[in-house]
Amino acid sequence: MSGENIIQQSAALRGQGKFDEAIAQIESTIDAIDDEIKLNAWLEAFYAAKEKGDQAQARKYASLVAAEDPDVPSIQSYL
Repeated sequence: MSGENIIQQSAALRGQGKFDEAIAQIESTIDAIDDEIKLNAWLEAFYAAKEKGDQAQARKYASLVAAEDPDVPSIQSYL
């Protein structure tokens, strides 16, 4: 499965309210995702954690997003 498909699948799970599954999808496949789109993968995990209401996990993923691009607006209040 391509990295883009993994991210899309995670987004679909998040849209269904399956936040833990969405996060697990990213976590279990992150090594298979091309470096060019890892930012999108970590953002997807961040959004799932944020929507789940897990502040600690959201901060973790915000840090991973920031490692790729520290200027992403949606993560700023979690850094």
